[in-house]
Amino acid sequence: MMRKCFLYLVSVLLLVSACISERAKEDEKAGKKEVNESVAESVPKATMILWIDYDRRGTSAQGKSLLNVKAKVNIQPDGSVQVLEYVDEPSVVVESYIRKTLRRYRVKQKFLEEESVRPGVQYVYLRILKELI
Repeated sequence: MMRKCFLYLVSVLLLVSACISERAKEDEKAGKKEVNESVAESVPKATMILWIDYDRRGTSAQGKSLLNVKAKVNIQPDGSVQVLEYVDEPSVVVESYIRKTLRRYRVKQKFLEEESVRPGVQYVYLRILKELI
């Protein structure tokens, strides 16, 4: 009899502790979600997508994995692009790849003349093929 009561008490205790820990996880997730929403609201929308390594191989990106990195950039009138800051910090490997690729990359003069791309500071998505990293 005593053993049954002890096992019952232990099982109730485990059940209560599991419920409390689950509740703490939910509260933590809700707190993180609120922080992420406030950060997302403060960052403006991206004005365009720049395929920074698309022309290198001249092949289609269909069926390949892509990586979008949102960044605040300065587009110069000559078409060169400088990253000022990243919205979500990419890994060191990705950041290094972006830096190396942007040394060669230029926005086509045709796009600058048509004003589909405007020089200046703006938020853009830098799109790269994952297989080239």
